[in-house]
Amino acid sequence: MINCLVIDDEPLALQLLEDFVKKTPYLKLVGKFEEPMKALPLIESQEVDLLFLDIKMPDISGIEFFKSLTHQPEVIFTTAYSEFAIDGFELKAMDYLLKPVSFEKFIIACNRVKEYIDLKNKKEAGNREYFFINVSHKLHKIFYDDILYLEGYKDYTKVYLSSSASPLVILHNLKYFEDLLDQHQFIRIHRSYIVSIRKVNTVSRKFVTLQTKALPVSDNYRVNFFSVIDRFVR
Repeated sequence: MINCLVIDDEPLALQLLEDFVKKTPYLKLVGKFEEPMKALPLIESQEVDLLFLDIKMPDISGIEFFKSLTHQPEVIFTTAYSEFAIDGFELKAMDYLLKPVSFEKFIIACNRVKEYIDLKNKKEAGNREYFFINVSHKLHKIFYDDILYLEGYKDYTKVYLSSSASPLVILHNLKYFEDLLDQHQFIRIHRSYIVSIRKVNTVSRKFVTLQTKALPVSDNYRVNFFSVIDRFVR
């Protein structure tokens, strides 16, 4: 979910952007303001991922306001004046929307932001050695390198670790972990299994082994699995 904030001195433009945000499933509106300085505490709290910011406002322009921010979220500038576009892009704005803003152009701009944020988050996750996740009302630290494999059920997943004889039972389905884990390190081999590539000991057409455990490779995932394994064959 992308937390966004809208700043525009025109009430109708503010309402239009609010309506657009509510129509977009991956956006969450955390605030709307007609006066930019009133939005400052919320922006500086670093809880805003994306800012929709009007450029031409009475007391301070959106350009100058954005330049003044200590913490600068991603920004999409909005304005009725096309001559301000160059100034907006010089600040590395994600996009520039000319009023009246259509929903089509709004969603194109937002999709671009989502792709960028998703990519950035994946890169940051790839640099971390661990993550925290809720297990039986407690946050557990799980090291990526400790994961052997994951076994998915309808509404939950068992995570098997090298350091533990018993798996962690987590109330997320396997698709959740497929999206969470780095695809260069973890791969789905079956509708019920994701394995750590580093922990695989042997590979055959229908099975892989990890330590003493043999797991099936299904027809639906075999081609992709072997295309990854082939990269490591010498």
